Amino acid sequence: MKHSDRRLIRGLVLWIAFLCPLALAGSLTIDTPQGPVTIEVPHVGPQGNLVRPGAPQPAGFTPPSIFSAPLPSGSGARALGTAGAFTALADDATAASWNPGGLTQLETPEFSYVLRGSRESQQHRSSSSSFQTDGDEFDALHLNYMSIAYPFRWLQRNWVASFNYQESYDFTQQFTAQKLDSSGSSDSGAQAGRYTDTVVDRYSDPHVELTITEHLTTDVDSTIRQMLSQNMISSLDFEQQGVIEAFSPAFAVDLNKRLAAGMALNFYQDGKTFGNAIRSSIQADYSGYSDSTALIDTTRRTSGYYTYDGVAHFEPSGDIPFPYDVPFNGDGTVEPFTDQTDSTSRNRHYVEGHYNEQNEFDDLTGFNATFGILWAVNTHINLGLTVDLPWTAEASMTKTVNNTQTTYDSSRSRVVDVSETHTVQNKDVEFTFPAYAAAGITLKWNNRTYSMFEVSQTRWSDFSFQADGEEKINPLNGQPADASPIDDCWAARVGTEHLLIFPSTIIPLRAGFAWEEHPAVDSPDNYWSVSLGSGVSIGKAPVKCTIDVAYSYTWANDVLSSLVPGQSGLASDVEKHQIFVSNIWHF
Repeated sequence: MKHSDRRLIRGLVLWIAFLCPLALAGSLTIDTPQGPVTIEVPHVGPQGNLVRPGAPQPAGFTPPSIFSAPLPSGSGARALGTAGAFTALADDATAASWNPGGLTQLETPEFSYVLRGSRESQQHRSSSSSFQTDGDEFDALHLNYMSIAYPFRWLQRNWVASFNYQESYDFTQQFTAQKLDSSGSSDSGAQAGRYTDTVVDRYSDPHVELTITEHLTTDVDSTIRQMLSQNMISSLDFEQQGVIEAFSPAFAVDLNKRLAAGMALNFYQDGKTFGNAIRSSIQADYSGYSDSTALIDTTRRTSGYYTYDGVAHFEPSGDIPFPYDVPFNGDGTVEPFTDQTDSTSRNRHYVEGHYNEQNEFDDLTGFNATFGILWAVNTHINLGLTVDLPWTAEASMTKTVNNTQTTYDSSRSRVVDVSETHTVQNKDVEFTFPAYAAAGITLKWNNRTYSMFEVSQTRWSDFSFQADGEEKINPLNGQPADASPIDDCWAARVGTEHLLIFPSTIIPLRAGFAWEEHPAVDSPDNYWSVSLGSGVSIGKAPVKCTIDVAYSYTWANDVLSSLVPGQSGLASDVEKHQIFVSNIWHF
């Protein structure tokens, strides 16, 4: 046998016997009649990471909710000229708000009105470098009081009936700040998947044509660890305004020559008649960067089997003088192979936006009663006692929120996303306002000089807010009322009045000093005030006009720590100037 014949027979035997192929990692080898052929085997399924990092999504900005307790306004230039020490004096038409029992001291019909102008400045301090604020100043001008009173005799007793308008609670507050929000978070996750596919490979050269069909299964396991960080700076602007006003019919009667009692019925509403409706707004402009770093580990394990069909081409040689083809086929197993990849993904976005929140209280109504007793112990001493009952204000609250947020790429040259949200919520709400009680004494040194002393308590522990379907909260910090009670607040006042009597007029000189507590979250804030007042009477009976003017200066240090709920290390120094002007006409 010739050498060329032996070579052909050996090739045919190798082809017919067909040794099982040896699979390498990620490849398989097929022995053909013309020699071995190596084929690359891919993983099947997704070629990227099974778990992908989330894009940095900056949270929609939520500025702090800022609450300010409404404070009783106080009524009348005469009363405020003595720092409000008026419970045991109460001898003008404003007695309906201080002590209705004092109304019986009016001898002629009266018409009166009171104007109040105020300017308040607040210097804020923050121990946090990320929350910076300076100072705010705001002012107001309101009709403080108006009344008509008519004394008469009935059942052999002195009676007085009056109808009164009074500015009962003032909600005015402003606040501005710069806030830096730096936040970071991390997240991790894992996901597994199995993918099957059929891959067809074709191999061709001058000697061999081969088609391989691979039936593959790939198991993919991915884990991710992602770190998110945000740095936002925002400017906050909070403004609150509005008053609660009351229309109060009142009457008083002399029970005997020394004791008088009175009552006022107070019908409350939001200040839509002479004041302002209750409104608050929060505006914030914010900007900053949001970053994401993700570490991803992925493992792919692939296995399977394959089949193949082919043709081997032989050139003329030796005893075979013509070209010829030899077909062949077979199958085999893909030996399992594994790849592991680690990758890092980094993204940065720039975000800017504007947030606006409007809160409106409409159709506020409520009712309570004020009771008072005035006892003339003798010609030199008066004792007064008044109680203002607690009451509930019902209103409709509308909250409107608009938030526009634009996200850019890190160079701030391309807009990635723009989102706009607009929500409107309307709910019925209730404010529970506290009871108030005061007791005072007036010492009449003579017909021209009086001194007044009194103490009072406001049960601010009863102050709460509740929206329909929600739990009752402390309005000062938004926390559940049971978990964050407010302390009751005390006040002490002292005042004096001296009358300069001239033939055609009387000029009073008044002064007063007061200490009072204002409601706060942990403990009450301490406020101090001094007052000065005077006036002049014009004309003689039956028609006489009295003009009174009072100036009040109030100050406090290290107060309003709960002005921004959740913001620790905040304190304020407060100064408030008020001027009251009363005009009383006696008929």
